Amino acid sequence: MGQILHIIKYKILSFTRFESDLTPANVIKNIAGAIIYSAFAAGSFIFIHKFIAFLLVDIKVGLFLLHQFISIIFYILFITINIGNMIVSYSTLYKSNEVTHLLSKPVQPVKIFLIKFFDNFFYSSSTLLMIVFSILAGYVYYFSLGIEAFLLLLINSVAFMLSAASLGVIILLITIRAADRFGIKIVLYTLASLYILAIFLFFQINSPKTLVTAVMKYYPLISKDNYLSELIPDIIKFLPNEWLSQSAYWLVKGNINNSLQYLVYQILLTIVFLGIAATLGYKWYFRTWLLNTRMNAELSSNRNSSLPLFSFRKTSSLSPLSDSVLKRELFLFMREPSQVFHSIVFFFLVVIFITSVAGINFVGLGNYNLQTMIYFSIFIFNLLFISTLALRFIFPLISLEGEAFWKVRSSPVNPSQILFRKLIPYTSIIIIISIGVSYYSNHNFTPELILVAMTITLLSALVIISINFGMGGLFANYKEKNVIRLASSQGASLSFLLNIVFMLFLVITLYKPLSQMFLFIMIKKEFTFQMFYYNLVPVIVISVSLSIIFLKIAVNSLKKDL
Repeated sequence: MGQILHIIKYKILSFTRFESDLTPANVIKNIAGAIIYSAFAAGSFIFIHKFIAFLLVDIKVGLFLLHQFISIIFYILFITINIGNMIVSYSTLYKSNEVTHLLSKPVQPVKIFLIKFFDNFFYSSSTLLMIVFSILAGYVYYFSLGIEAFLLLLINSVAFMLSAASLGVIILLITIRAADRFGIKIVLYTLASLYILAIFLFFQINSPKTLVTAVMKYYPLISKDNYLSELIPDIIKFLPNEWLSQSAYWLVKGNINNSLQYLVYQILLTIVFLGIAATLGYKWYFRTWLLNTRMNAELSSNRNSSLPLFSFRKTSSLSPLSDSVLKRELFLFMREPSQVFHSIVFFFLVVIFITSVAGINFVGLGNYNLQTMIYFSIFIFNLLFISTLALRFIFPLISLEGEAFWKVRSSPVNPSQILFRKLIPYTSIIIIISIGVSYYSNHNFTPELILVAMTITLLSALVIISINFGMGGLFANYKEKNVIRLASSQGASLSFLLNIVFMLFLVITLYKPLSQMFLFIMIKKEFTFQMFYYNLVPVIVISVSLSIIFLKIAVNSLKKDL
């Protein structure tokens, strides 16, 4: 226990110390970061309060349907935390210099495992915890539940997130053991397929569209807050996301016993997952660390022949600078199994999302406000996905140049030319994905709306990419080689919050014309798209301005000392 406390002590000291000199620029940057965090926390509180009021008062979806929406959101959150912590844990438990240093000391590997696990959880989930805290505060304030209910929901939420993180580490340990026996590619493809299958089956069993249709049969009785438990598939009732939403539901209804019952389920599941993770860490961690070292050595020996078509010896029609930068990025990407796995998961998420929304049609739901809300939910999900891709692949670009970047700066090549050539392939892929998702989300509507939606999505993708690129330069850390930790840093969190602020601007700007469009469709009245064009003007101006500003920030960041 003394070893754990000793390491925790210096972890806290390293976390609380200033990472940069107290120069006026750094002080302003830190104050600006604190303002953004505070403003976003306050905004989250106000937003959730207004959003619940909108759903319950204006649309009258009822408490049951509201909490089923919450359950679906928390299922996505569970998968996100699970995959995120698994990838972060792989980087920090098996590839960090700190672990290599600690393993050379008289410290038991299981203690290193446990410390790094909790370090990863709180490091990568700090912003998420802040958002959850603000949302719970807004939820409790709206229903006037009191501090006791807030604490119960907070404990439930933290336990829920800890369960997802623990399961991720368990899967990671099993994956490395299986990769040694069956091969890394087979295991990664199988694991990605299982995640995709889990997401696909969940939305097949518990489709939001089917749920809304089934509940609307009871309209207007749903506004009387009847508990329609028969509409929830039996298997869904055993999932932790459903326990969390049901605990919140019964708190609102004043039934504390039912709420505590689901809280106990959540805590017991967390204890079980933590126990399994600690047991496997005790038995397997050091062994898997050795296995991973050997597998990486074998992959390194075969890496040069894995992509013969992209060898540096091959001639290319591109300029020498573009050719070398693109090939280098490809080899750096392929050498990391975690990046390949992450990309496979992203790709299948895109496929599932497209197949889920490709046939969506809002006509006939009978409530144009609800139609607008569902449309914006899909639109925001698309932008959040773009933001996740940009945060993962765009934000770390400048930092990944490392301390050797001085060689580039001392060469007769403009550093900005190199970075923009690094940016182009990632930007192209993200834009193609975003445009494709936008098209399949809107192709059942008129050509004018399809054109408007794709234009807005393109502008949004460019802004989100520019924000992440600029913030990645402003908060560049040339000493950090871990991509996942870069994407989980304070600068990345601020970048993500700025992305969400931009999304809220789009919702506020576009809500009126979209709601009117659905109203006119419902009453079978011809709708003019002239209002869309008026609303597009501020969107275009703000988007172009933000893109230019953050691209300039990225270029200017190259001039600072390493």
